Amino acid sequence: MVFRILSLDGGGIRGVVAASILAAIEQQIDQPLNEYFDLIAGTSTGSILASAIAIGRSSQEILDLYKQKSSIIFPYRSRFSLKRLPLLLRYGLSAPKFSDTGLIQVLKEAFGDTGLFDITGPRLLVPSYDTISREPIIFKSWRQDKNYGNVPLWEVCVCSASAPTYFPAHKLDKIIDGITQTATTNSITLDEDASSLDNIYQDLKIMITRGIGTGQTRTIKKYVGFNRIALLDTPWETIPEQGSTYFIKSIYSAIDGGVAANNPSSCAVAEALRLGYPVDEITVLSIGTGQQTRIIPFKKAQGWGLIEWAQPFIGILLDGSSSIYEYITKEIIHNRVLRLQFRLDRSLTGKPLSDDLDNVSQENISNLIEAAETYIQQPAVQADLQKFLRINQ
Repeated sequence: MVFRILSLDGGGIRGVVAASILAAIEQQIDQPLNEYFDLIAGTSTGSILASAIAIGRSSQEILDLYKQKSSIIFPYRSRFSLKRLPLLLRYGLSAPKFSDTGLIQVLKEAFGDTGLFDITGPRLLVPSYDTISREPIIFKSWRQDKNYGNVPLWEVCVCSASAPTYFPAHKLDKIIDGITQTATTNSITLDEDASSLDNIYQDLKIMITRGIGTGQTRTIKKYVGFNRIALLDTPWETIPEQGSTYFIKSIYSAIDGGVAANNPSSCAVAEALRLGYPVDEITVLSIGTGQQTRIIPFKKAQGWGLIEWAQPFIGILLDGSSSIYEYITKEIIHNRVLRLQFRLDRSLTGKPLSDDLDNVSQENISNLIEAAETYIQQPAVQADLQKFLRINQ
């Protein structure tokens, strides 16, 4: 039995490319995408696409969302816009280009109160990245995680779409609980699931929730990750025993999932294998948002410093991540993966295609959609698509 995966790259407003390609495919299979695919993975703008599909939205509805709401998410083009002044006053000259107010507004309107674990259709996977633990956050609709609980779907997407330099990091509550290993008057040793990073829990409150010492709350003044010992600001009145449970309220500092996997296809394949599906039963339709073609000449790259590299580096990071994960997925799945991606140049329609994440001009959006519609109708692409769809029967 075939296990069908849909993987959707990040790319800001270029999500209209993936949405346009999906609209054409949806017509060909004559079936809602959330009924056709078993697992949908999306990063950054791909997380918005993936989440919308998972709750039953059509590709055309998603396209309309991008057309009508993108200027709320990206309200200006220039970093010198007066609308950016509040961000500069709050964060200084290094402020992100945009507030996340518009992004949150649009996603709340799109997804309402739906939670990640409320999805009952295809499995949904969304990567983000935590700058505190320096580890990916992989949101999964089918596997409840006690650390973050039933996060609203809009917030999952904000976590995955908060691209560095464009949006601020998003603060997401994180719950850490475990079983006391040992304790002294002024310390407690956390269990093996606790972080090994020094001082990651510094200044956080720890509460004993069950067993000897229940109800006591202390502040962690120092955390030694090597042996998972938390040193406390004040002594315990009653020293917790081995086996007493504790609770720490922490946060994730979530940024764009593209830092971890802008093309989440390999993450999805790994989960399919973990779920017990044989590799020869897994298929992957991986859709990009257009391959960047803007050249950075050697002389510029050789001499650029922090300021010059800051924003171009994000595009390079996301593009490179997509290519690496495409390679890994193809090495695992071989001929059971179809990658749909085209170059952001004039070759398809003769019209310019911007690779900027935030170019929401009507001209650029129209040009991207036209290029995507032209691309998916090319005979060679259609032949590959029909072959792939036959494998999935």
